[in-house]
Amino acid sequence: MASAPADTLGPTARPLVLAKLQAPVPRERVSRPALLDLCNGNRRKLTLVRAPAGWGKSTLLADWHASTNETRPFAWLALDQADNDPATFWTYVIEALRTQEAVNGDRSLATLQTPRVDVITDVLPELYAELDTLPHDVVLVLDDYHLVTNPEIDESLAFFVEHLPETLEIVVASRSEPPLPLARLRARGDLVEIVAQELSFSDEEAGLLLNDLHGLGLDNRAVMQLRERTEGWPAGLYLAALTLRGRVDPDAFIDDFAGDDRHVVDYLSAEVLLGQPDDIREFLLQTSVLDRFCAPLCDAVTERTDSRQILRELESSNFFLVPLDTKRNWYRYHHLFRDLLRMELELIHPEQISTLHRRAYAWHRELDSADDAIRHATAAGDIAEASELILSHWLENRDRARLETLLGWLNGLPGDAVLADARLCLVRATTLQEMGRIDDANHWLEAAEHADRASTAAGGFSAATAGIAGGRAINHYFAGNAAGIRAAVAPALEHDPGGSDYWRSALLTTLGIATYVEGHETDAAGLLEEAVRTGVASDHTLALIHALGWCAVVEYGRGEAAQGDRIVAQTEALLQARPGMAAYYGAAMAHLARGAKHEHEGRLSEAELEVARAVELARRGDAKLEVVLGLAVHTGLKGQLGDRPGAKRLLGEAHRAISECVDPGVLPLLVAAVDRDLRLAPREPTQLVYADDLSERELAVLRLLPSELTQREISSHLYVSFNTVKTHNKSIFQKLGVSTRREAVRRAQDLGLL
Repeated sequence: MASAPADTLGPTARPLVLAKLQAPVPRERVSRPALLDLCNGNRRKLTLVRAPAGWGKSTLLADWHASTNETRPFAWLALDQADNDPATFWTYVIEALRTQEAVNGDRSLATLQTPRVDVITDVLPELYAELDTLPHDVVLVLDDYHLVTNPEIDESLAFFVEHLPETLEIVVASRSEPPLPLARLRARGDLVEIVAQELSFSDEEAGLLLNDLHGLGLDNRAVMQLRERTEGWPAGLYLAALTLRGRVDPDAFIDDFAGDDRHVVDYLSAEVLLGQPDDIREFLLQTSVLDRFCAPLCDAVTERTDSRQILRELESSNFFLVPLDTKRNWYRYHHLFRDLLRMELELIHPEQISTLHRRAYAWHRELDSADDAIRHATAAGDIAEASELILSHWLENRDRARLETLLGWLNGLPGDAVLADARLCLVRATTLQEMGRIDDANHWLEAAEHADRASTAAGGFSAATAGIAGGRAINHYFAGNAAGIRAAVAPALEHDPGGSDYWRSALLTTLGIATYVEGHETDAAGLLEEAVRTGVASDHTLALIHALGWCAVVEYGRGEAAQGDRIVAQTEALLQARPGMAAYYGAAMAHLARGAKHEHEGRLSEAELEVARAVELARRGDAKLEVVLGLAVHTGLKGQLGDRPGAKRLLGEAHRAISECVDPGVLPLLVAAVDRDLRLAPREPTQLVYADDLSERELAVLRLLPSELTQREISSHLYVSFNTVKTHNKSIFQKLGVSTRREAVRRAQDLGLL
């Protein structure tokens, strides 16, 4: 069995996570063979089940899953509003596949949990390669997709659906039409749609539900009357069945019901609740604050000890209770009924709501389930507790790229509460930094400074002060402002020379960068070495990889190749432990250090590939000082390899990048020196590597270059990442001595390779 989802979704095993990844367990239902035949028909990329609440979407899918005619395993994901974070959504998708041993997922998960990676270009190609090894066909169900409102998720899922391997089918259940390429899929015959009209019960099916399942003994007239009044709506008929149980004169109720002008849901739900014993009714109302629940959680919320027995009784009586695992540990209410219960709770016992959420918060806090604990604490109005939970969990979630989740936590708090707490303002600022929203981050750093001044004595130094200084320094670093970094960092290090390891590492790294670009290499090396030591102590891998990369580059720059090699080896060990971090924009300098090592060893082609990757990552992070430095080094390597047109192009980009820096220090002198060396270099190109030296993968890419496929489409065709194709292209061009795709094709044809 694949590893438990909690391994990647949090530090502690969480049964609630497992409940999201299991198909609802079908109970005794009305058989609907025509719909099951439609589901089990010809294989397609996408099956869409679209209907409003209560039309039996999840029930149909659970029956399909349990059907004897369906032999494929189902990977199931029950979505909720907390899944609108792309990192969270795709983590759950991969973990759902892992529950069926369908895919290893290690590489795609590792890449996904890195800030500012591109899901389409970095993560999905890795996932495609993993799916290519599927031992059997799999159905992936995305239930309640209407709760997903993030356009980034829609875009990435659309790409995923378009490029699915033949062994995977996706099923989407939604109340609304999802923004997926339905027209194209429909035209190609890759789409099956099931809508509300097809889910509507016929008179015969209504009779089976009311009489065979619930034993009501209604005549045909009564069945037809109920079906007509509910328009075949399964949930309405189900509510009617629950209402009619035990009534002495069901015909009178049906006649009255058929002529009543109140909404069927309001009417029947009130009747169902009124028909329950007082203790069951109270149990239903109190547990309605929970999205998913087990007996211990219900005991904690209701302060009773018989929740397991009640849940079993509700399930056995065909109530609106959906089992979420085969052991009957976890349940949820039918969404429609849950919403009705919550409305009733608001009307009858509004004073209980905060208390119920507070009890749920305490239970989830003990389980270390941060998402649910924060949501319930916020709903209870316990803002101080919710804030402390956010402050305890923000860094681990930011490092796993759950940035939208962090913003969602903060958005759930009252605005005044966030503005009054410098630490919360700082969390929002640093989250926005990781999303590339630097102007917004500056706004929240100003708010943090205001709150910090208001909460400390004049001239005082709070726990947030170092973080605010670090945030300011990081923003100056993005802006290419060496002087600004020094001005932000110096007071913080002077007032609090110890500080927290995390923020101290950030302060030392940015100050080391500023010192280096100001031309003081020896001082910079000392600062960066201290930043590395502090980064190791903080156990913060993202900050550590950034400090290591810069430290190695500085050592190579000052001629200390042995020191540089030692630090590169330390970097390699870190990247091997967390391979997805190689796609992190903060790893740009780690790639540049690799390039420096290869150049020192005379392996110029390999050095050029690493430096090109460094520039790409620096641009992704919009780290202007790193972009300039990377372009300068790349220009020099191009010149050494004899690619003068490529070197001149890169040199022009370096000059433009310098113009965008606020204070680039001595980097303009470095670019000028590279320019001078390029002008003085001999015009004859160095000896080219012959085409016989192309690797097998490079040959595979080369054979697709004459086609009309884009690089992204080539990556999907070969089940490799987009960046891997770009790297192979650069190597092919270098080895063939060309600079364009057309020239590469012509040269390969001349050599008999095409």
